[in-house]
Amino acid sequence: MKKVKPIRDTGEKLSQEGFLKKLGIPKTFLTFHNYGSYTSEFVEIGMPYMIIYEATDRRRGVLNSLEFTESNKNYFFSTASKLDLAGARALHSHDFYELTIVLEGELHLQIENETVTYHAGECCLCNKNIRHKELHDSEFEIILFMFQEEYIKSVLEQDLLYDEEGQSCTNHTFFHHLFAENQKLSFYSAKEYIDFRRKKSFDPDDFYRLINAIVLELSESRSGRNYMVRGYFCRFIAMLGDEESYLIQTHQTRISKEEKLFYQVSWLLQNRKGRISRGELEKELNYNSDYINRVIKKYTSRTLSEYSRAFLLKEAADLLKNTDKRVGEICEELGYTNRSHFNRLFIERYGMTPAEYRELEADAF
Repeated sequence: MKKVKPIRDTGEKLSQEGFLKKLGIPKTFLTFHNYGSYTSEFVEIGMPYMIIYEATDRRRGVLNSLEFTESNKNYFFSTASKLDLAGARALHSHDFYELTIVLEGELHLQIENETVTYHAGECCLCNKNIRHKELHDSEFEIILFMFQEEYIKSVLEQDLLYDEEGQSCTNHTFFHHLFAENQKLSFYSAKEYIDFRRKKSFDPDDFYRLINAIVLELSESRSGRNYMVRGYFCRFIAMLGDEESYLIQTHQTRISKEEKLFYQVSWLLQNRKGRISRGELEKELNYNSDYINRVIKKYTSRTLSEYSRAFLLKEAADLLKNTDKRVGEICEELGYTNRSHFNRLFIERYGMTPAEYRELEADAF
């Protein structure tokens, strides 16, 4: 594996291939936005779920990682990168849920403005959009489960999760608490994370059995693979939800004045599907539009108009996924008179044409 050189980036969105080319890594399903920011990076995954194994090797000064994901060709990627010993790496957030599971050692996790320590057998579930990062100042082995909201909801809604009495408990998990809280804040999510602290001694075999079973299913294209993986995820959720084994605590983090404004702008753009003028924002929020633009730029690396367009394209993606409307009808509904221009913008945002996106989403779930 090549040694990784320090990267200074201009802050624009990096494609999967472009980001990894700079790192000397062939491919991944992670997409980084605002990479190199001193404030916050934003990460997306290109599929319903992803699993990443990470382990620090402080003697060699490297972080080893292994990525497991589901695709037509079942790509697995093994990478090594330099440890961030100075803690200079920016916090990151994402629009999916991330469950961090400590297999061995001790993990120090910075969540917004506080540092939380987790030991072997303990876990942390970070809500969407909460900023965090793993600190590399200790030896640890961890597993990261990353779930898109629609995927984990579909898993839980299939009555695959049962309590000890055999009763379905798919509507009463720790995920459902976050689902409910996130509905209150619309497009941006509650600044919450959930701790799972061991009450009993930790037997790593329980974790490894489930993790190895999931990886085995992903590595072999056998019939029923998707259903088996869903079932194993449910068993993991049931294991963490056992209150005799775990103390489960929800924590709320504080947000700054600027971040609150950022959420308010996001909420307005969500409700107006990206179609709101600078003057309307000034009137609604009682802030100068230039200041609003600077705040948006700080948190997203995009201008206000570029950020607004992302909401408009998100509405287009939702219509492609959830309706039978033709692409031309969607263009007209969203105010695009030039279909070629719309296609170009959609490809820039989602990496594929509207037709390809519709076909992919039909297969994904």
